[in-house]
Amino acid sequence: MKYLFMLVVLCVAGYFAWQQFKPRPAPPPSPPPPLILAEPAPLINAEEQAKVIKSASDPDAEVRWQAIVFLDKMKVPSAFDVMFEKMEKDMDVALRIKIINLLGQRGAQKLIMNVNQCDVVSPSVTIDPMCREKRLAEITQHLVAAVKDSLPEIRIAALQALDVLGDYSVGSAVTDSLKDPDDQVRLQALKTLNSLQDKKAALIDVERKHQEELRRKAAEAAKSGYLNPP
Repeated sequence: MKYLFMLVVLCVAGYFAWQQFKPRPAPPPSPPPPLILAEPAPLINAEEQAKVIKSASDPDAEVRWQAIVFLDKMKVPSAFDVMFEKMEKDMDVALRIKIINLLGQRGAQKLIMNVNQCDVVSPSVTIDPMCREKRLAEITQHLVAAVKDSLPEIRIAALQALDVLGDYSVGSAVTDSLKDPDDQVRLQALKTLNSLQDKKAALIDVERKHQEELRRKAAEAAKSGYLNPP
């Protein structure tokens, strides 16, 4: 009886010791952060937006520019139409150049390739959902038309914007500017051609390295399967 009692005591002590030192379960995961809207809520309604569009025709050039910037930030559907019109017909040359630069940047946002210097074989591509193929084609069309403008400052700005845009299909239009009577326009045309060629070569090099890495991994997988058959 005495041994039975000691055995019970030992079992009870062992149970409590096991409860004390047994592995604790992992804590539950923390709740996800609250959702953040991808786009901010409109600052003004459609009626107020129409007033801003009218401000794009204000007598003061700086007022017109600030109205265009605001319409662009608000992603108002008619913002590009306003920019196209002012780029072609506005009397202020500086304003036209600002619009041309803005259009080049907006077109370039259509496709952005981010290359990690530590992993050049796996570039990440971000597509801007607000910029559609039709709109990109319109931007390119208007910038190419601006390359033939009567003012050399506008032609130079358009060539620079086409460089930023990065659309390789404009090569022929840029090449036509090599016959421009203004030497600075011809110089910018060559700079744009060189830059576009460098960008295209960089993308091809990234794709080549990516394909090489895929082939290397496939060869390693095949070799591993040969050495370790199932």
